[in-house]
Amino acid sequence: MPAQRRTAQTCLYRVDVRPDGPDGSDEAATCALLRQISGVVDPDLVTVCRAACDACCESYDPTIDDLNPIVASQLYSLTEHVISLGGVDQCDVAKARRLQNWAERSLPAVAPDEDDAIDLGRQVRRDYSQVNIDSIVAHLPRPKEEVAQPVKQWMVGMTTAPRRMSTLQQSLESVIGGGWESPTLFVDGPVNLPDSAAPLQSCVRNPAVGAFPNYILSLSEMFMRDPNADAYLLVQDDAMLLSSPATRAYLESVLWPIDGPCIASLYCSAQYTQAAPGWYRFQGNWIWGAVAFVFSPEALKQVLNSRQVLEHRQQPDDQGLSLIDVVIGRIAQECEIPIYYPSPSLVQHIGTISTIWKTGRAVNQRRADQFLGDQIE
Repeated sequence: MPAQRRTAQTCLYRVDVRPDGPDGSDEAATCALLRQISGVVDPDLVTVCRAACDACCESYDPTIDDLNPIVASQLYSLTEHVISLGGVDQCDVAKARRLQNWAERSLPAVAPDEDDAIDLGRQVRRDYSQVNIDSIVAHLPRPKEEVAQPVKQWMVGMTTAPRRMSTLQQSLESVIGGGWESPTLFVDGPVNLPDSAAPLQSCVRNPAVGAFPNYILSLSEMFMRDPNADAYLLVQDDAMLLSSPATRAYLESVLWPIDGPCIASLYCSAQYTQAAPGWYRFQGNWIWGAVAFVFSPEALKQVLNSRQVLEHRQQPDDQGLSLIDVVIGRIAQECEIPIYYPSPSLVQHIGTISTIWKTGRAVNQRRADQFLGDQIE
């Protein structure tokens, strides 16, 4: 079962709680974590308000080595004050500047027009169950060409790994609601699976192998489980699809657009958004997003047989554990496999913290600025 969520009342770092305000309606407390990180003992400098504690508890659990965005912002303010004072006991100016640089690196990187307070995974979910295929077509027209290779039989998987803010349940429910009732879970490491995953087939890799190896192994296992599928859909655990059977029905009406190997990304990042709605053939090397790829059988076999898979994994240090989207893009370009994608996006990227880059959020180019679900009334 998932661990119980931390609250301001249960946070072990929140000590010396006291009223803060003339009527005692607000609260302030000493943050023992800020005190431990900075060495600052003056209680006035490491005091935080109740609102900050509540926001911290809505984020992932911070530690002395791993700041969440709320603690990072509090540490930044603390060190700014310490620097203005010319240093304090146990925290001189040089130490304060080092801590401030760390706090700044731990804050999310956002574009000027983005609201860092928005957590897509925690927003109120819309009910898409009654969306019909005509509504989808109205906002995302089908290609003019006739379907060359109709898709009837699917093999669907979802990769998942430990996240500090899990989006697995929301993502899984959107896939099941989207018309694929039995996706296979490929679990990389110790993950608390939601109750909705109980009846599903799963493959657990323990110890974890990393994002890229898990992805490639998952593709291989999907083919071995069903070598006769017409389409292989592999979704990451921070993807939200339209949770309506019309999603699957719509895709079966547009795939596959050509004979031969083909890849479709159901996700369109802000970088790839087009002025007019529709399906587009990507030009160049795809680099933004492996959130939800669909592979034709021929394309899947070429990806699995590509030398680039092995060469990428052999890179030194941890370089061969990431960049799924970049490697798929390079293989597609080398093998002349077309990648098609929809604009607006059929999928929203809801993960706030990457499983690979610990401070990387699903903002800026890492999310869809036009999601079909936001356009349907």
